[in-house]
Amino acid sequence: MLALACLTLLVQPGPASAAWLSQEEEIRIGRQAAAELEAEVGLVRDPVLMARVAAAGRRVAAVSERRGVPYTFKVMRGRAVNAVSLPGGFIYATEGLLRFVQSDHELAFVMAHEVGHVAARHHVAIIERHFWLAIVARLLTGSDPTSGQIADLVRFFLTTGFSREAEFEADHLGVTYAHRAGYDASAGLMFMQRLRAAEGRDPSQFEVLFRTHPGLADRIQRVRERLRALGYRVAAVFLIDRHVSAAPR
Repeated sequence: MLALACLTLLVQPGPASAAWLSQEEEIRIGRQAAAELEAEVGLVRDPVLMARVAAAGRRVAAVSERRGVPYTFKVMRGRAVNAVSLPGGFIYATEGLLRFVQSDHELAFVMAHEVGHVAARHHVAIIERHFWLAIVARLLTGSDPTSGQIADLVRFFLTTGFSREAEFEADHLGVTYAHRAGYDASAGLMFMQRLRAAEGRDPSQFEVLFRTHPGLADRIQRVRERLRALGYRVAAVFLIDRHVSAAPR
């Protein structure tokens, strides 16, 4: 106990850029968190859905800044329209998301958003900021996190999620990666606008997504600006029932 207390005093958590956790430790935590999530929620084993998510995910991950991460993409049970990423590149789409997206371009944007969280090490920032004594200090002393600590971490990602700034950055990277991978990145704008319209019709289906993200109006505006910077022709007013954006000039 005394040794741990001294270590805690000497090595206090800094900003996310300090990156106390190595990539190997991040992946090890992520693997434990993935096992916890899959045991709690359950996976969908439909080979068609699995292949669709994996294809879009791998394609956008291949153009990210962290291509060396061993990404995995799976489908988890649940009617909520949502996607979840864990440390080390473990990424999940819900059944509800796959029913909601209208094209692989929209799916690619969502997967690219989650890859963006991994690429920007947002999970590491949360672990270092909120789970220092519970997880990081144990790793620094050569111990693995306990199952209870991992369960708390997974619960945090599912219920609290990332900061507003991290979500904006993941949207920015999501548009960028979808575009780099050859998808129509403007489909992400349509996806977000339909989410905003659907929020009022069925709150139970969308509560997870909206609880863990900043307001869609702000996100839509920033995504629109990023698309314009990439050369997409995006109208000032976005209509729900039809695309108003085109391929890059």
